[in-house]
Amino acid sequence: MKKIRLALLTVVVLLAVAVPLYAQDAGLTLEGLATKVEAMVELVATMTERLASYEERLAVLEATATPTETPTPSPTSPPTATPTPTSQSPTVTISRTMNVRAGPGTNYPVLGQASPGQQFPISGKNPAGGWWQIIYGGQYAWVYSPLVTATNPELVQVAPVIPTPPPTPVPTATPIPPTPVPPTPVPQPVTDPCAGIGGDGCKFRLRNTDLRNNGGGELKLFVGFVHEGRGDEVQGIGGSYYVELHKDGVHVSAVNNSTRGGNSTHQGPQGNKYNYLKAVPLGQLPGGNVAGNYTIFVRDGNGERDSQNYYFSISGGNGEVWLIFAQNN
Repeated sequence: MKKIRLALLTVVVLLAVAVPLYAQDAGLTLEGLATKVEAMVELVATMTERLASYEERLAVLEATATPTETPTPSPTSPPTATPTPTSQSPTVTISRTMNVRAGPGTNYPVLGQASPGQQFPISGKNPAGGWWQIIYGGQYAWVYSPLVTATNPELVQVAPVIPTPPPTPVPTATPIPPTPVPPTPVPQPVTDPCAGIGGDGCKFRLRNTDLRNNGGGELKLFVGFVHEGRGDEVQGIGGSYYVELHKDGVHVSAVNNSTRGGNSTHQGPQGNKYNYLKAVPLGQLPGGNVAGNYTIFVRDGNGERDSQNYYFSISGGNGEVWLIFAQNN
């Protein structure tokens, strides 16, 4: 705008200077001067229009080029600091490696473990005071109080919600396997103990053995042979039956076929049925005494066996032996 005004002022000055000059021209008539002035007025008008057009364009340019002011940001308020727990907050310090459980008791499941030196905030306790409720991994958990060190425990209240104990598992009875039934034994053929012993086999069996104390100074042997099927009829009166005797595995040679059933009988523990008598002194007994284990069996007059082996034992002074051999048929 200032430039346009300056241009207009310049035009006016030119007119002020040019008109007097034109007036001084001797050859210039009044009409000529008027014509020149009119021409200058038109020139001024033309210039004025152009200047007005320039002024409009400059106004548009000035409006377009005007910078937009950037608003100044207001100062940002500092963030509010999160309050840290005060020293009065109750905590526990783990004394040794221990289980962290879902409830106040060893019957609750284990959630994890805590290591010595770890600290946890206390959020409650059980009514008995034996377990602390802590914040463990973002959840409530429980630790056994005797195994930790508590800070400010007097500030801790009983936890409002205590987990219900899990149900006690009912023991399942172990199935008892059925008792195996032993296989039925296959009966073995009965072996005849008298087969192959020669003679008449088991013609006689030892039915009675009675011992009496005679002081042990000798072995006194009484033997009776009876027929059981005939009411204990005495056999071998004056006959040929005799016995063979062994003591502790050694043959007692004094008892032999030279001593057979006699012609008379002797009264003994089983009645008057003993028709064989043999007294053996200690010097003829193995070991020199009557005590020991004896084996005895029957032979007939031909020396063939008529019984299997039978056994008896003598202890102390029971040197008087009464034997009954019975025949069934």
